[in-house]
Amino acid sequence: MTTEKTVKNPQTLSELFNLAKENLKAKGLERQVPSASNYQASSQLQRKLLDAIFMESRYLEPVAPDTGLTLFGVKMKTPTFCTALSKPGHLSDEEMVDLVRGMGKSGSMMILGIGGSELLQSAIDTGAPVVKMVKPYRTTDLIYEKVNDAAKRGCVAVGMDIDHFYGGFRDGSGRQTDTYAPKKTDEIRQAISATKLPFIIKGILSIEDAKKAVEMGASAVMVSNHGWGAFDFGVPSIVALPKVAKAVGGQVTVLADSGFRTGNDVFKALALGAKGVGFATSIVMAASAGGAEGIEQFIGFITAELKRTMAICGCPDLSAIDRSLLVASPEVREWW
Repeated sequence: MTTEKTVKNPQTLSELFNLAKENLKAKGLERQVPSASNYQASSQLQRKLLDAIFMESRYLEPVAPDTGLTLFGVKMKTPTFCTALSKPGHLSDEEMVDLVRGMGKSGSMMILGIGGSELLQSAIDTGAPVVKMVKPYRTTDLIYEKVNDAAKRGCVAVGMDIDHFYGGFRDGSGRQTDTYAPKKTDEIRQAISATKLPFIIKGILSIEDAKKAVEMGASAVMVSNHGWGAFDFGVPSIVALPKVAKAVGGQVTVLADSGFRTGNDVFKALALGAKGVGFATSIVMAASAGGAEGIEQFIGFITAELKRTMAICGCPDLSAIDRSLLVASPEVREWW
């Protein structure tokens, strides 16, 4: 690992992110959280809605919470994971592998996005559980190649970003539309049937897509609007999540990402039907703060807050977290 260990024992998420900004600035990089692009309409509303949900306390029902769960056959210490992440430009391959190592040491899970077989193998070799998220490549054979490669190398699951059918959209223009393309239902079904690994359909924001994912044979769906990168006015995850969970939660594992920032955010997502919650930008920042050690600190902060809130709300384990513990402020009652 070539990154200098400049971690100064941050005690809060803010301190951790400030340290990351200092380290990035020293490299000549100025990174905002989240990155500035388009209107960020979905991200802004996601934050507003999350901040308008409160939790009822159960102080007279003391418990010792357990934040562990099993996901895709892997025992995890926390319901948080790194959602589909392609190697950021400012991180070397070695630093990216160290990021994955930190996820494993945290008792969490890593989902890798764009990247070659060498990086995938190096990530798996850290011992962390790794999921490969395959993009909807215009060349369908490349999808099968990536799925088969993931299985051969030891991934615990695979998936596809259906919200990347039309490439990215930043600063007023579309990108990579020559590389990615919409996939017909039969094409995705064939990709799912081509592997014995659990298959995740990522980018679900409607009951209709959720039901189709189940029909195609998916093992899990991820409620995600890809932050601001794919569709700036996609439904915020926190709005789509309870509808999707109600519709298909009894048939497949429901995960969520996009715009979650804290342990309390994780609690709210779990209460609305998610089994696990993904982070990406925050994890990149944590890695920038201190590599694997920074990742451990970040996951530790998130999980500790979640555990404390579970204790306050009388939840001995994750299965005890449900919507009855949530109270919405008057300004969001119509959505609620």
